Amino acid sequence: MLMSNGVREVFFTVIIPTRNRPELCKLALDSVVAQSFLGFEVIVVNDGSTDEFLPSYKAMESNYGDNVSFYYQRSRPNGHGQSYSMNTGAYAAKGQYLCFLDDDDWWTDTEHLQRAYNTITDSDEEVDAYYSNQAAYYPSGEKKLENVWVEDLAEKLTGRIADEFGAYKVDAEFLFLSQGFAHLNCSIVRRDLYLSIKGMDENIRYECDRDIYIRVVDAAKTLFYSPMFIARHNIPNPQYKDNMSTLVSYFEKQLYRTTVYEKAVVFSRKPCIKRNSEFGLATVFKHSTEEYIRSKQWSQARIYARKALAVKFSFKWWLFTLFVSARSLFD
Repeated sequence: MLMSNGVREVFFTVIIPTRNRPELCKLALDSVVAQSFLGFEVIVVNDGSTDEFLPSYKAMESNYGDNVSFYYQRSRPNGHGQSYSMNTGAYAAKGQYLCFLDDDDWWTDTEHLQRAYNTITDSDEEVDAYYSNQAAYYPSGEKKLENVWVEDLAEKLTGRIADEFGAYKVDAEFLFLSQGFAHLNCSIVRRDLYLSIKGMDENIRYECDRDIYIRVVDAAKTLFYSPMFIARHNIPNPQYKDNMSTLVSYFEKQLYRTTVYEKAVVFSRKPCIKRNSEFGLATVFKHSTEEYIRSKQWSQARIYARKALAVKFSFKWWLFTLFVSARSLFD
């Protein structure tokens, strides 16, 4: 993939946002550099790391070639957030397609980009997005066995024919057979499409990856899904407040989820996405109801029980809402 001037063509731009974790970031970066495919660049976006970590990041820069760039954002107490950092990388990207990787995870398959490139360039239609899978591990090193993202879609591929590189052409209806979403580590999105939907929502600091997944799939025409597991996700240790999953409280997470699903219900054009998001929104309200009951806040529980009922009516939940409402009178 050399251009006429001898410079290697950039097909993929891999964006790694990072903050105050140079050692972990190096592992993530090394997993990208180890790819067999060479037509890529890496943009490491440092989201305002504090002074004690900056020397380590600066030292890291000298260990990589010209295809690895470091961008430093102004320091802020809470950082700019993953969405802002991802967008910073996307605006600076030279690649036709954007890939993403969290700084505390890493790719485990050195052929990931090569297979994706083969599928994308072999397609008769312009590919908008390519999704795959990853495995999740607890801090103890034990693998999480339950479905987390879209790995359950692999069992729904019966009767479909893969291309010669193991990927399947799919549509939104198929992808939303799963209640999960493709993690950013396993997402490849055409840059022009990403920019056309204004990238990631910088107001969202939790499940911003679900939000961009919903909006990309809603806007996309041609989608591919590979059942291959190409990355390792390290589940954050709740004792350490160094990850967006551990920095926000339970109800803050529920509020962000509410925003993601409400946006999808209001703005999505594809009916399957609207249906999926209505179900997700009702589930968020139900979980909030149950959490308020556990903390014996029955008046709040009544509010969220009614919200869940309004979004997705069921006779069973209606009866439960009557019980919660009656119990709240004694709150």
